[in-house]
This record gives sequence, structure tokens and C-alpha cells, in this order.
Amino acid sequence: MSESRTIAGALQKQWLSELSAAALQPDVPLRQDPVAREFNSSHVPVREAFRYLEAQHLVVASPRRGVRVAPLDTKTVKEIAEMRAALEVIALRLRR
Repeated sequence: MSESRTIAGALQKQWLSELSAAALQPDVPLRQDPVAREFNSSHVPVREAFRYLEAQHLVVASPRRGVRVAPLDTKTVKEIAEMRAALEVIALRLRR
């Protein structure tokens, strides 16, 4: 596995974790330069990670604007709330 792919995978995991934990708010820009510096890498793995997240509809890429965390629409918020409620019920049942 190439170093570029390894770094891109690490970036994907980190951002997926941060998005799941709501550490990255909707519409927040994600910049290549600071991320590349943080991971001591070139821009190639950062762009690979951005493309992966865009394919998952977790970020939105716009020409000349860069990449931003995808906004949450009403449908998505409702789905998240329903999933959380279902998981809480399961957690309560397992606790007994």
C-alpha cells in the first residue's frame, strides 16, 4: 500500500470520527494546506480523502470555494433523531 493511500485512509477515518461526533459543524471549510501540514504529507492524499468524503455526501466541493462540511437538511436531522431514539431503546434493553 502506498504512503499516499495510508495517509488518505487516516484522514478519512479521522474526519469520519469528527463528523460522527459533530466536532465538525455543517458548512465549515476544510482546507488542504493545514491538513497536509498536520499529517506531514502532500496535497494528494488530502484530495483523495476529500473525494472519498464527497462520494459519501459528507462534504461538498465547489469550484474556487473549496471543500465544506455538508449542510444538514431537515430530512437528515429527522433520520439522525430517529436512529438515535432507536439506539437508545436498544441500549436500555441491553442494560437490563
